[in-house]
Amino acid sequence: MFHVKPFLLFLLLFPLLSVAQHVGQTRLEIRDLPTPPVRAKNIDEFIKPYLPGLNAFQQEWFYWTNYSRENPKRFWDSVVSPILNIYPAFRNNYTKSLKEDLYKANTLPFVKPNADLAKVAQVLAAALSKNTSGPSHTSPSGQTFEDRMKSISIKKCAGENISFGAPNSLLMLVLLYVDEGVPDVGHRKTLLNPLFEEMGIGFSVYPDNRYMVVQDFACSQK
Repeated sequence: MFHVKPFLLFLLLFPLLSVAQHVGQTRLEIRDLPTPPVRAKNIDEFIKPYLPGLNAFQQEWFYWTNYSRENPKRFWDSVVSPILNIYPAFRNNYTKSLKEDLYKANTLPFVKPNADLAKVAQVLAAALSKNTSGPSHTSPSGQTFEDRMKSISIKKCAGENISFGAPNSLLMLVLLYVDEGVPDVGHRKTLLNPLFEEMGIGFSVYPDNRYMVVQDFACSQK
């Protein structure tokens, strides 16, 4: 018997000084997923210089995020569509609009690791896990996303996605792109934002084999 796990998706997308929190939730049976496409050598080469500072989990998030940004149409054809074949009931207006958005999207810049973004993302993920808190852009101590960005001198555009569910990086990323239940598809807009050039990944482990992933983005601050 399959276990039903909730994937809770959250977003806080700036301009800084604005306040917004968008919440979506998707329930999927845990099934065997299709084999991912062959890895793109140019993306692996791009990530290679940063590998000493990334653990295996972070490496996967950087690879697949950049895979989706390099060729959004390919991402739909080789990743999203095969997953939807495993979950045919999951096809809806959100997946329809995602296909349209990915097919018309241009190639986007790769995002590179930023140690400061990774640090604040990890601090939030660890704090939420320590208190077994649900996904939130405000830490248990009251620190907001804006506070975290100011602490690392991020003064221009920045964004944050938080995903919570079973520990499969590619499926979690796809669910952020689908953004079911979020009318403005803010997670998707963050992932496809051409201004973002840097990213940090934080994650924490919860009971019942669940993960909290914090994905922080920023544009160039020059």
